Amino acid sequence: DTQEAAAASMRAGVRRLLRFELKEKMKQLEKNLPGLNQAALQLRSLINPDVLKEDMLTAITDRAFIGDDALPRSEQEFTAQKQRARTRLPAVTEAVARMLQNIANECQSLMGRLASAGAGANRLKSDLNSQFAELVYPGFVSATPWQRLQHLPRYLKGMSLRLDKYPDNPERDGRHGPAIAGLWKQYQQRLEKHRQAGISDPNLAEFRWQIEELRISLFAQELKTPHPVSVKRLQKLWEKVRAS
Repeated sequence: DTQEAAAASMRAGVRRLLRFELKEKMKQLEKNLPGLNQAALQLRSLINPDVLKEDMLTAITDRAFIGDDALPRSEQEFTAQKQRARTRLPAVTEAVARMLQNIANECQSLMGRLASAGAGANRLKSDLNSQFAELVYPGFVSATPWQRLQHLPRYLKGMSLRLDKYPDNPERDGRHGPAIAGLWKQYQQRLEKHRQAGISDPNLAEFRWQIEELRISLFAQELKTPHPVSVKRLQKLWEKVRAS
C-alpha cells in the first residue's frame, strides 16, 4: 500500500532469491553457524534457539547479499549482485557472529544484575526491563539497523552501570529518569501514528537511537557517546520528525 512497504517486500524477495541461488553456501552456513550455540545458551530465557538461528541467517544474508546496494532490477544486475553476495558472505558471517556474542555476554551480565538487585530499586528495574525488551527480543538481530547493532553491547553495559550506580545516588536517577520516560512516550506515540499511516521516517528512527545515547550520557558517561547528546538536542531533532 505504500512505497516503504513495497521496498521492504522487494528487498525480502531479492534476499530469498539469492539464498536460493547460493543454496550450497547456505547449506554450509546453516550447518555451521559460528557462535550460535553459545549465544543461544546465553539468551535461551529470551529467545527460542531456532528463532535466533533464523534471525541470524536473515541478518547475515541481508547484509552480505544486499547491504547498502541498490536493489537489482534486471538479470544483469542480479547476476552482479550474486557475485558480490558470494564474496561478502564470509566476512559478514564473522562480523554478525562477533556482534551477537558481545551482545549475549552483556545480556547475561545484565540479567544477573537485574535478578540480584534489591527491592529498593524496583522502579529502576521496571525501567530497565522495558528498555531491555526494546533492544533484545525475538528477531532483533535482523530488525536492528546494521549500523546500530554494533552499539547494542554498549547500551546493555550502560544499563548494568546504571543499576550498579543507583544505590550511591538514587536522587540523580530519579531526576533524569522522568525526562527519558517522557521522550520515549513521545517516540512511541508518533511511531504508532506513523505505522497506522504506513510512514517510515528516518528522523523518527534517529530520534529513537538518540534516546539510547542520551541514556549513556546521563547514566554511564564513562562509556562515551559518538557525539554530544542532550535533551535539548533531542527536542531540536524532534522538530524534523514528520507529524503525519
